Amino acid sequence: MSASNKSASAGIVALLVVAIIIALNFLIGGVGYGNLRLDLTEDGLYTLSQGTKNIISHINADEPVTIKFYATNEDRVMPNILKPHARSIEDLLLEYEKQSGGNLTLEVIHPNPDTDEEEKAKDDDMRPLQVNQQGDHIYLGLSVQCLDRKEVLPFLNPEDATAFEYDVSRAIAKVIKPKKTIIGVMSAMPVGGVPSMPFQQQRGPEAWAIIQQLRADYEVRDVSLTIDKIDTDITVLLVIHPASISQKSQFAIDQYLLSGGHVIAFVDPHSLLAQAMSSQPNPMTGQPGNMINTSSDLPDLFKAWGLSYQNEMIVADMNYRGVFQGRPNPTALQIPAKSINQDERVTSGLQSFTLINAGALSVESKDGLKVSTLISSSEASDLIDKEAAEKLRREPMVNFRPSGKKQILGVHITGKFKTAFPNGKPADPAPKEGGGAQQDATAPAAAAAPAADKGKKDDSLKESKNSDSNVLVFTDADMLYDAFCLRQGDLGVGLITNGGNLPMVLNAVELFAGGGDLIQVRNRKAPVRPFTLFKEMRETVEEKYRPQLVKLEKERQELADKLSKARPQIDLKKGTLIVDQGTMNNIKEMEANSKKIDKQVREIRKEMNKEDEFTKTLIKIGNVFMVPLIVGVVGLLLAMQRRVRTAAA
Repeated sequence: MSASNKSASAGIVALLVVAIIIALNFLIGGVGYGNLRLDLTEDGLYTLSQGTKNIISHINADEPVTIKFYATNEDRVMPNILKPHARSIEDLLLEYEKQSGGNLTLEVIHPNPDTDEEEKAKDDDMRPLQVNQQGDHIYLGLSVQCLDRKEVLPFLNPEDATAFEYDVSRAIAKVIKPKKTIIGVMSAMPVGGVPSMPFQQQRGPEAWAIIQQLRADYEVRDVSLTIDKIDTDITVLLVIHPASISQKSQFAIDQYLLSGGHVIAFVDPHSLLAQAMSSQPNPMTGQPGNMINTSSDLPDLFKAWGLSYQNEMIVADMNYRGVFQGRPNPTALQIPAKSINQDERVTSGLQSFTLINAGALSVESKDGLKVSTLISSSEASDLIDKEAAEKLRREPMVNFRPSGKKQILGVHITGKFKTAFPNGKPADPAPKEGGGAQQDATAPAAAAAPAADKGKKDDSLKESKNSDSNVLVFTDADMLYDAFCLRQGDLGVGLITNGGNLPMVLNAVELFAGGGDLIQVRNRKAPVRPFTLFKEMRETVEEKYRPQLVKLEKERQELADKLSKARPQIDLKKGTLIVDQGTMNNIKEMEANSKKIDKQVREIRKEMNKEDEFTKTLIKIGNVFMVPLIVGVVGLLLAMQRRVRTAAA
């Protein structure tokens, strides 16, 4: 066969392959034949997770589930950006139906403008989105129903596409489970909101998003910070900023844990939310609000759990610093995936955390307990006091020496717990002379009880009955506030989850409440991943030049002090300046030196920017050319190998 015939045959084969691919793409993708899909993403983003499959398997055949999917499909009104999103949702819902073995039915409804289907969407509480000046609306939502229990997802935001499977699976899990688990919440802050009263001068604060989310899935019960016994029907206890907690309340937590409960605690060395709430007026009276201690701790419990915590020291991290109040701040931590424990179920798959003014934990080994670090800082971190942290909200950090070790920001403790109160329930603190305030709540737990109590039988638990209890401890309470958990979507249709703060709490509650299937669904990785390499390179550059900048800043400050003292004085009686030639010469010299220092600082910053740009350029070159280069080299090697084989034949 001639070379020309070989080329022609190769061309025909190539055309046939292309035609077959196009035909398969049309049959499978265009008309959804058989709902066949091939998911080639690294983390299987478009395949049902095992957690979802487990939830679907729990659907009772006698109590089937119906999903009604509402998606406008009229080209005139449906935005192009939403069309592929709607199709991908329908494809995934078909997977749900297929996986259920007949226990779940999918109904696809197209509520186009001015149709009966649009009325159905409205009746099913779908959220309309106006798309033009004529008042036309589109719909993209669904409802999940089992018997008389129904959950509605009124609008499926394409910006939060990775949360879609979780939302649907969560809705199914809720409608097939009639009884809600009880979650307790203990806090010094009004995290559960303040109910509005007719005589209030202004509306009280709403519940935090985390509490609203928990109320949607569980029965949430408020637990007083001064309680001395916690109800045993509470499955998980959330302790959020336990400021000024009493020993009796710590004892209540201790006994609850030993009886088989689970505790998720968020302490804080300097809560910005507590600080802000203390300065706000009381919505009931309009008068100044109650003061909330900005620092919180669980000293007796921490000691029993093998934890040490400096409740007034804050972690500053130059690698993981985020932006807070419009400026970079090393106490506003943006924790990347590599500093998150991916082997723990509550944090597996989470890509980031946001913490503000977090503290640090030290761990001491305790018999029977296992402590796992969940999140930590980088090695370019150290502890600073509250005054220094407050200063960083107004000006940048210029003199910082990292400790060279990672700070522990969150831990998971499991095993057989021992009581923090071996002498039994602590006595009520004796009032001071004159009926003053009670003694400090952080006094040692082993304080002796009054003589009248010594004869009483101590029936308190001394250790946990089994090793099934769990404790999570995090050193920041503000991380649960809406501003650090959620962000506004670009489409303006509501708030969406931002980072791992909110999912982590939901993971933990779900796991400790006896589930766990939703964790695998919730922790699906997002397609957009944070860039941390460049931030670390930037810190290396800054660390190189920081000593020079600190020295120049010090010299500039000294010159400024001298200039302020050397300025000519005004004689108020004569209205003239009091100055001599020597002073004027000194002023001119100092001003010249100040300009010289400014120039040196600018030159240093130029060098820093040059190194940054060089680093960016290298990264870009690697991204643009490295993969094609590798492919080219592999292709060349294969071609050489083929040529050698051909020559040998």
